[in-house]
Amino acid sequence: MSDDTLTEQPSKSQNIKQDQAVSDLEAVLRMPQGRRVLLQILGRCGLYRSAYTGDTQATNHRLGEQNVGLWLVAQMEAVGPTEYPRLLLEAAQRQDLEGKEAHVLDAEQD
Repeated sequence: MSDDTLTEQPSKSQNIKQDQAVSDLEAVLRMPQGRRVLLQILGRCGLYRSAYTGDTQATNHRLGEQNVGLWLVAQMEAVGPTEYPRLLLEAAQRQDLEGKEAHVLDAEQD
C-alpha cells in the first residue's frame, strides 16, 4: 500500500462546499460591515496575546479561541492572500482617525 492510497482526496461535493465557503466569505469581505464583524471576531480570538494563563483550563480555552482565529485567517487567505493584511491595515487606519492608541487585536475582551 502506497502513501498515495492513504491520503484522502477531496470529493466533488467537498470541493463544491469549499468553493461555496470561499465565495460566501468573499461576499462578507466586500461589505464594510462584514469586515468590521470579522475584525471583532478576530479580536476576541486573541491571536496576538499569550494563551498561557497559569491555569490549564483557561489556557486551553484561549488556545481554542486562537485556533478559531487562525482558521478564520486561513479562510480569508483562501479568498486572497492580501485579505487579512488589508483588514489589519484598514483597522489601523480607522484607529488613527479615531485617535485610539491600543492595537485592535491586542485588546483583551473577556
